[in-house]
Amino acid sequence: MKRLFWIAASVLLFSGCAAVLPAPSPATTPETAASASSTASGTSSPAETASPETGSCSLPAELQAVDLPVLSCDEIRPVYHYALFDPPAFGYYTHCRDGCWGLMRNDGSEILPCTFDAPIALCSDEGVRYPAWIARKETADESFWNETQQYLASVGEGFVCDTAHCGPGYEYYFWDESCDQMFAYYGSLGPSDPTHISPGMQSQRGWWFPTRPGTLVEEDWGPGVQFDSTAPYRYRSAEGTPLNNYEYQQAELFYNGALLAAARRGDRWLYLDGSGNEVTAPIYDPIYETPWNDIGYASPLLNGYAAVCREGMFGLLDSSGTEYLPCAYDGLVWDGALGWLKLTDGWHAFRIASATPVTASPAPAQGDPLRGVPLTTVFPDTYPGNGRRVQYTTIRDDNLNVRAGPGTEYPKIGHIPPGSSVQELGTSSTVDGWTFVLYQDWLRGWVSSEYLK
Repeated sequence: MKRLFWIAASVLLFSGCAAVLPAPSPATTPETAASASSTASGTSSPAETASPETGSCSLPAELQAVDLPVLSCDEIRPVYHYALFDPPAFGYYTHCRDGCWGLMRNDGSEILPCTFDAPIALCSDEGVRYPAWIARKETADESFWNETQQYLASVGEGFVCDTAHCGPGYEYYFWDESCDQMFAYYGSLGPSDPTHISPGMQSQRGWWFPTRPGTLVEEDWGPGVQFDSTAPYRYRSAEGTPLNNYEYQQAELFYNGALLAAARRGDRWLYLDGSGNEVTAPIYDPIYETPWNDIGYASPLLNGYAAVCREGMFGLLDSSGTEYLPCAYDGLVWDGALGWLKLTDGWHAFRIASATPVTASPAPAQGDPLRGVPLTTVFPDTYPGNGRRVQYTTIRDDNLNVRAGPGTEYPKIGHIPPGSSVQELGTSSTVDGWTFVLYQDWLRGWVSSEYLK
């Protein structure tokens, strides 16, 4: 078992090179990775896959050609986003020639030339420093990085990550079998509190969470978690209901409400749906990696399609788990809007006519007032809706006590001055007369409803 704490990740500065031409039923018995079986009813097997015409320089009929120059890159990959449980960076690719890596927009226009030592990645930095690019070039001096920084600023493409505060933080989901408790544990530096999984997190993270077993423990600083970092994942709902009977070595989210998620069993990836059905067998290889080449990832489903790799050849999977384009090509990338397919004369740009409109990449549940409520506070189970009023003023003559649960038997966790404005976040379906409120964007807890007007 391992004590959960944050060790700030040290990140080396990388560089690159590329020339660009102009609700299911509950499951009960988990299976181990060695014993689990799966089906692939919708996936073409290698023997069934038709090969493209030899020497072809034309896009297959399934793809819609885009009038952009053919690219002479050796390789194009998605840009790894150094943020836990986030898909690759939308609108960008990292490209390679002669072993060096660079950065380009998804339309093929070059941002950074192929002069770096590893694929370019996107740091988790946000706000004024977005985007911040992780790049490495071991032979570069300070003037090189200053010039690179100035160039990025001049074209409005962000910053070079200095790695001083680089790190994805941590984001885990746990099931404590001893108390039938599902909870989240996330933060950046230092220990955090185990928290409830809010409705907003469920909506933004896809309703099913890649979950490991974890045990709630009391540490010197407060509640903590013990867990086995080598334990496999199971998909569970916010209530702890298993999605299916399988365990996975890696498991990704159902991003942006996608119909499929990617998960790894053994050394191969598969895709499963929101009913727990594995719609492909575990036959796919990762298509991109971290800049440190230590962890590989399959592509999530992006606007209904995912680039997949099988036995070194690339294709496209659709939301049914069928290979919309067979794995018969030397290279393919797709970010949900504009992709590139490698043919004999280079990389050709394409769109997919049937793809759904582009949506933004998912982000942590910023602005969710119920995100981060600690397990020591009772979580509301009924939420405001249907246009009902949610802003109130406290009318008690003195400070209004805020409690950890709906009742005077719960401990006080704060107080609110008379005449203060509060926002209702929810109520209890089993206890009348109490309201879960937010005060000044930081204090959340239960107050007596009779003192709200």
